[in-house]
Amino acid sequence: MSTHQPFTITGVRVFSGGGLLPGATHVRVQSGRIAGVGDASVTQPGDAVVDGSGATLLPGLIDAHVHLLPGCTQLAATFGVTTVIDMFSKPETITPERSAIAASTSGQGPVCADMRTSGIGATAPGGHPTIAYAPFPYITGRQDAAPFVAGRVAEGATHLKVIYDDGSGAMLDIPALDIPTIEALVTAAHDSGLPVVAHASSAAGAVTVARCGVDVLAHAPFDRMTDGQISEVARCGVAVITTLSVIDGFPGNDGVMPLLAQPQLAGRLSARWRRVIERQAARWMPPQPPDGAAQRYNTVAMLESGLRVLAGTDVPNPGLIFGASLHRELQHLVNAGFTPGEALTAATSTPAEVFGMADRGRIAVGHRADIVLVDGDPTADIASTQQIRGVWVLGQRAQPRAYTGSETEHEGVRWQRDSVQKIVKAIEDMWPEFPTPHEVRRDDGELLGRAVPTSGGWQATTIFGAPLGVPGDHDEALSILHSRGLACLSDPWWVRIGDDPTWRQSQIIEAAPDRVRLRWTDPMVDQSPSGQWFGLDDVDLSLDRPAR
Repeated sequence: MSTHQPFTITGVRVFSGGGLLPGATHVRVQSGRIAGVGDASVTQPGDAVVDGSGATLLPGLIDAHVHLLPGCTQLAATFGVTTVIDMFSKPETITPERSAIAASTSGQGPVCADMRTSGIGATAPGGHPTIAYAPFPYITGRQDAAPFVAGRVAEGATHLKVIYDDGSGAMLDIPALDIPTIEALVTAAHDSGLPVVAHASSAAGAVTVARCGVDVLAHAPFDRMTDGQISEVARCGVAVITTLSVIDGFPGNDGVMPLLAQPQLAGRLSARWRRVIERQAARWMPPQPPDGAAQRYNTVAMLESGLRVLAGTDVPNPGLIFGASLHRELQHLVNAGFTPGEALTAATSTPAEVFGMADRGRIAVGHRADIVLVDGDPTADIASTQQIRGVWVLGQRAQPRAYTGSETEHEGVRWQRDSVQKIVKAIEDMWPEFPTPHEVRRDDGELLGRAVPTSGGWQATTIFGAPLGVPGDHDEALSILHSRGLACLSDPWWVRIGDDPTWRQSQIIEAAPDRVRLRWTDPMVDQSPSGQWFGLDDVDLSLDRPAR
């Protein structure tokens, strides 16, 4: 492990997983561990001093439900999430994150959150989430259980993920594991010392997997549970991961995605990830998006029944960002009826306990120095967790600027985009009648742009994704593309680059689906006559001059 100068955080409130520590105002960190908790006497000569006046020190936050993408552990750390618990990823994504974490731990790379992973989850052939992750090994029956678990253990899994979902909650019909197979998987996992997390989206499914002996529900059910179902799940003693943040994938009445409506979080987001969420707001959505009321009810009911509740987000679903969305999850928990202290416990000591991580989740001598310093008192106002003053993982301070604009960030954004395109293609193949984006070409094959289904109708977009006109019916979108799809490329465009808030006028010299070559119309700008290429992740484009 890397070394760092010992430091003491002074004059601070200290929350330690279950509540504020009376009389604790100073926390000392040495060699990546918490070396002292108490009053000013814990400070040692030569310590660096971090002024914690007006702030609260929290254990590093734990997101108990994520799916990995490149660079996600570095991004999570910048928002104070110091451990992520992965609930289904493939080795090609897991291995680079493990390497990044190892480099972080040795001081040879940017600070990253720690990680636990299930590796590949157990599901039936063609079952959920084939659409996102295929190809991967399937379970055809109970005879596959022991070999499947052994394969995950060999890959370094820390828990087993089991999927029990026939798609009925989403009006789909997909294959699902049968009960004897789930029971065999539970037995094999427990024999190997692995806890079992079960995906079951319905209340009835949650009861079924609880009876099979799983340890954790991956989601609070999305339909309202009866008192009898809650009692049955409580009798089985499972823990439950909340994932209330999935409703953040739908914009508010003002058209703004919920994460971007939080100034503290939106201000900490990079321009690349802000663009990802803004573009997700324009995707197709059902006429009546979910309101999350049933899930909130179930979460509170299970807490009141004595079950252990863990905060988790299910990032990177639409509208969700690693690290940032856990702060939204805490808000959702409080809005559902949790006290701020209960919400904080669900994101610190409880997931550490459930997943056997005895060295974190509390601020105590000997624990990892995974800590978050926030302005204000989040035990009184949960939104204070968003006011991040500093984050440390194993005593090393996270540097958000090391991530923003990096190739690591770009790789994560690109992975997210490619994953969405893969899912859209799978939907097209499985359900041809389902509205999905499609290319529009001239009779000679020249690409004009794309027609994209949105909640407001069909949107005509250029070949590089900029909107043309307003959403309407499909024929209107086709008409716009045939009349303006290529002609608009010769018009002046307004462009904003990176985090620069300034819009400048430009000509598009050349365009591709993933980039544009621009030349500024301002004659005073020093530039090449041929212009400059910009990736679409780094630019905003508009035909109309945006309001300043």
